[in-house]
Amino acid sequence: MRDLLLTVVFLLLLTRSPCRAATVSFTYVPPYGSSQDLQGQVAGVDPAGYKVAVYIYVSGWWTKPYFGSPLTSIQGDGGWTCDITTGGDDQNATRIVAYLLENGYTPPTMSGGGTLPAELNQNALAHTYVERGPPYRTLSFSGYTWKVKASESLVGPGPNYFSDNTADVWVDGSDRLHLKIVYRSGKWYSTEVFTTETLGYGTYTFILGSRVDQLDRKIVLGLFTWDDDAPQHNYREIDIEFSRWGEETGKNAQFVVQPWGTAGNRHRFDMALQGNYSTHRFAWQAGNVLFSSFQGSTLPPDPGDEIESLQYAGGDTPPAGGEGTRINLWLIDGATPSDGLEEEVIVESFKYDPGAIRINYQPGAAGVPAGYRADDGSFFFEGINFGWK
Repeated sequence: MRDLLLTVVFLLLLTRSPCRAATVSFTYVPPYGSSQDLQGQVAGVDPAGYKVAVYIYVSGWWTKPYFGSPLTSIQGDGGWTCDITTGGDDQNATRIVAYLLENGYTPPTMSGGGTLPAELNQNALAHTYVERGPPYRTLSFSGYTWKVKASESLVGPGPNYFSDNTADVWVDGSDRLHLKIVYRSGKWYSTEVFTTETLGYGTYTFILGSRVDQLDRKIVLGLFTWDDDAPQHNYREIDIEFSRWGEETGKNAQFVVQPWGTAGNRHRFDMALQGNYSTHRFAWQAGNVLFSSFQGSTLPPDPGDEIESLQYAGGDTPPAGGEGTRINLWLIDGATPSDGLEEEVIVESFKYDPGAIRINYQPGAAGVPAGYRADDGSFFFEGINFGWK
């Protein structure tokens, strides 16, 4: 009988434990781009004994509202309010998480890290999470669905305002993508598109139909991969970019594996096109990236049309993951172009080939331009055949 009574008492205590019923939820999540406060509700605990820790994700996780005030008090009715736009681009946070924590525990401070510490889950009685984002306009180009970036607040790169206006970003009847830099309502707007699909290792080929060697010195055209969720891998960013970076003269193109400031990660060169068309590609595999640029739009490219090539085998080659493919046209520092004029770039096509890399260590044929093989036009670099298709 005594054992039975003890069991009943234990079960009663267990059912009254605040841990079983403790919850934290969002009652109002501000829309993307808004500076309004986040609101929530706690249930199943005495509010006086607990607080809420809030983190937002903007190219990494950040403590809110402040580093010096990482905890939000809970009102007597269980309600709580947190200011999540206390700096930077906070209004553009794409993820928000809140943890219910007992008084006396100090949560870790986050200042852009890619992963929240495991100790938060270990110490929290409950947590809640939400994702949000802008209502992207989409378009179809080269067989892929692309989202069009839009922002009425300054965001990177640049920072700039970004337009999704159909007069600024569109695909014409010949399936060519048009990107513009425009001046409207007292602001300069840049443009950017990115795929909804992750592609991974393979060859990324961009054929351009504009004289990108003649861009204004304050304008940048970027062809690249990017993963918001991978700051630990430099956002899996691999770039082909066209810009003089503000300089009057000098080199106007570059191949980059981020971070660009690391020795050997950026290769700059001067490009003088012979017409409107040029082809640019990077072949990405585990441990290395092969970049190349060519005159014209012939596929596979003619070896004699090569402008520049580079094989990168440094330690910053990112592993494949959740990256998307991006194309953007933007202003350095969001500043007015030096010639004061709007700009338009045409992208003729984009092609991705996951099977385009063949490595077989065969020598090139005699009499063929350095680095090339005669029979199929495939590219050799130090005896490695990357086999363009």
